[in-house]
Amino acid sequence: MINGKRVAIVLPAYNAEKTLKKTYSEVPHDIVDDIILTDDASKDRTAEVSRELDIKTFVH
Repeated sequence: MINGKRVAIVLPAYNAEKTLKKTYSEVPHDIVDDIILTDDASKDRTAEVSRELDIKTFVH
């Protein structure tokens, strides 16, 4: 939260299984309230990894 306002990050993703954990680890969790991942029908485990990290995940 910054100045009383909620902060959300939206991560568009496609086949991001190999990079998602690193990206997630670089998010400033002390100011970010929500992380949302939109998976564009990845062929790998992007959505599963996202859910393992407890990221709100939408697949389309």
